[in-house]
Amino acid sequence: GGPRAAGLAGGHHRPVLVVMDRNMDLITPIQHASTYQALVDDVLDHSANRVEFDVAPEGDAAGRRGRAPPPVRKRYDVDPDADPFLGRHRFSPFPEAIESNGAELQDITAREQAIRSKTSGGGAGSDAAGGGNSSDLSAAVESLPALLDRKKKLEVHTSILQAAMNEVASRDVPAFFELETGLASGSYRNDTAKAKADVTGLVTDPAKGNVCDKVRLVLVYALSNGVGSTPDIDDVASAMRESLETRGSVVGTAAGGDGGAPPAAASHGTLTPNDRSRLDAGMRAVEYLKRLRSMHMIPVSDAPSAESASSSAPPSSSVGSDMLSSLVARATNQATGLLAKATDRLGTMLGRAHKARATSVVENICEMRPGTEDDEYLYLDPRVKGDVDVSALRNAARAPAREAIAFVIGGGCYAEYQNIQSVADGGGRTVTYGSTEIVDPCTFLGHLGGL
Repeated sequence: GGPRAAGLAGGHHRPVLVVMDRNMDLITPIQHASTYQALVDDVLDHSANRVEFDVAPEGDAAGRRGRAPPPVRKRYDVDPDADPFLGRHRFSPFPEAIESNGAELQDITAREQAIRSKTSGGGAGSDAAGGGNSSDLSAAVESLPALLDRKKKLEVHTSILQAAMNEVASRDVPAFFELETGLASGSYRNDTAKAKADVTGLVTDPAKGNVCDKVRLVLVYALSNGVGSTPDIDDVASAMRESLETRGSVVGTAAGGDGGAPPAAASHGTLTPNDRSRLDAGMRAVEYLKRLRSMHMIPVSDAPSAESASSSAPPSSSVGSDMLSSLVARATNQATGLLAKATDRLGTMLGRAHKARATSVVENICEMRPGTEDDEYLYLDPRVKGDVDVSALRNAARAPAREAIAFVIGGGCYAEYQNIQSVADGGGRTVTYGSTEIVDPCTFLGHLGGL
């Protein structure tokens, strides 16, 4: 019944299947995300539409012998097809999702209170005076169950947003997001010394990020074009390892994020077995990427295309990171009532990030742009039988594709899925995304460390 079904029924617009290898873009699955669904998948335990995280128990009850009670594990099932809020905001920048959640919850709470006030003592007098208001009151009461159900779903997102915000604030995720975006988009290409200094400063700061965050930044540095030589990568990776082994990190690495309060600073100078394993895997991943670089077998990130870079606005990372950083500051200074206070206007939201490689590939093939992947990729047509003349087939008359299926052989991620939807949103197409599996950034880091 949707646009895909309508296109297939027409018979004139066949979908194009674009098969890509993960090695064409290793940077997107590693980078820190800024949109709601992708960020939740990054910092919390998220799999098959289930989100899990630990929260501090409510109340003032202390455990035995004066110890704090253990954290409570929360589990929520969220489905964008059945959850209106997630369906609307899974692609939204994280600050915008927080703002919308607070505004919608406030509106529903006000409507609930208005209905309850009508059903209390004040309703009878108004009916006697107005005569016809009884039907309005009845309709309002009948709408209450649906209103309460919507409120319950919003409160689930309030809890998820708060847990993600705790992780974002304790790890200073905006600092990594901003620097990685600058590296990947080519902002540092004319100042490699600054790139090295900025990366080194962040990965050696024990108060920012966990082990996984820092290793991912080093890998983005290694994959970015024109910002670091092999000796520079060695220096940055060695500085990170030395810092972690001597000073540790304030933020521990839990599986899929913690969602609760950050660990105590006593973790300085120590690495948990989990942190040690991630650091070792990260160093092996660095060595793997260095080998690929030496053999010129790895595509490095280029600057954004002219289309996405031609805006007169600041670099894509600056506006968004400023918004996210200001939100983190509010979370740090106002530990309670964060979401209630997030309804204030945040101004311009996250700026437009540069296109992921998969997004550019799909767009170029759908538009049949010369000199791009449309000329480089092997083109096959299932209608052609017998011996296939590939060059003749490529030069045959074709129409721009209105439907595409983008499939990545290797680990896919929510950030790439959301980025590739821009092809559909901006070009009036239907794009379906798939991969052999969907992995979070730290899991993908482990995959690289095993190669």
